[in-house]
Amino acid sequence: MTTLLIANGHLIDPKNGIDAPMDLLIREGKVIEVSKNIPASSADKILDAQGKYIFPGLIDLQVHLREPGREDRETIETGLRAAINGGITSVVSMPNLNPVADNQAVIAYQLKRAKELQLANLYPTAAISKGQKGKELSEMRETKLAGALAVTDDGVDVQSPGILQKGMEWAKTFDLLLMSHCEEESLHDDGVMHEGKISTEMGLSGISAEVEDLAVLKNVLLAQKTGCRFHALHCSTARGLDFLRQTKKDTLTISAETCPQYFALTDEICKNYNTMGKMYPPIRSKEHQKAVIAALKDGTIDAISTDHAPHLLSEKMNSFDDAVYGSVGLETSLALSYTHLVQAGHLTLSELVEKMSVNPARILGIDRGDLSIGSIADITLFDAKSSWTIDSKNFESKGRNCVFEGMTVIGKATDVLVAGILKKQKGKVLSS
Repeated sequence: MTTLLIANGHLIDPKNGIDAPMDLLIREGKVIEVSKNIPASSADKILDAQGKYIFPGLIDLQVHLREPGREDRETIETGLRAAINGGITSVVSMPNLNPVADNQAVIAYQLKRAKELQLANLYPTAAISKGQKGKELSEMRETKLAGALAVTDDGVDVQSPGILQKGMEWAKTFDLLLMSHCEEESLHDDGVMHEGKISTEMGLSGISAEVEDLAVLKNVLLAQKTGCRFHALHCSTARGLDFLRQTKKDTLTISAETCPQYFALTDEICKNYNTMGKMYPPIRSKEHQKAVIAALKDGTIDAISTDHAPHLLSEKMNSFDDAVYGSVGLETSLALSYTHLVQAGHLTLSELVEKMSVNPARILGIDRGDLSIGSIADITLFDAKSSWTIDSKNFESKGRNCVFEGMTVIGKATDVLVAGILKKQKGKVLSS
């Protein structure tokens, strides 16, 4: 029975109101003591956290792992190693696989593979509709029994309000979180980036903010009507956030997230036809960027996810119209969030940990996101003084399509534990 002492660090545990120098003692994968100056004799092993922050392992609510079906882009192993490298101990996998995760077999396969690897925790989602086609609801009860915690059609929104309402009713019946990529497809046309001054200058078809706004309104009204647990994925527009802000005042079962690309970047990244900046929802203008930051500050946005979307570089190195959407993000999200939110004075580090650990755990309804006595010891050690340049060649992910390539950021996860076992030590991900 090995006992591990994490000593000399600064503990941030928002759920328990702790932001102070503190030691942690871990045994059998759980926290057994949290206090100052725990004697070294209490432990068999010591992890020195001098000069580092200690906080609950991060939880990413939106990750594309590509397996089964597109293992050339990413595998469960490379994706979970990337998560660990970024300080993320739990990931929620999206269902847009081949075959689509609308059945028990695909859910069971993902969980089996993650258990074999013993890296980060994997929480799979199932599709709302069969084949993500928005026509016929999937077998939600069966997928929940297989281990799915949530349902989502991920990269597509259920366009029919009637079918979406039935999906929400089923989700409520089976106590499943319903996550929506909010998009009104009839307004999308052939848009490839945010509709605005820059898209006009570049001669590219734009995606208006109303594409998201209308869909957010539809989703929150139906979520309010049905009472289901509803989560808005990757929010990016000012008016959509206003709808969420107003609705959340009266509805406790609605939550929302955004991603670093929507608060760290604007559509200027797409200039010179930079296809790394092509993603969906599109990276928007300064006006929307400011609205996203304001929503993070006032709590309208509960969580920060990545929408980690690995692709082959050849799929990005096309014309802007033909390039695929998306960027990898697991290994950069913590540093980008610290740099652009904490260092910029928008959030405290404790508030950031809430957005990246505490709140995602609450939204999912899982026993993670805090370091109380008896809690599972998923832990991230963070060096807030480390300055580094993002270089995708050093990623654990197979994906090299990184919109943040070459940017200088501050802060890095140095050591990561999952259930008390070191998975990253002194900056290196350990073999599974």
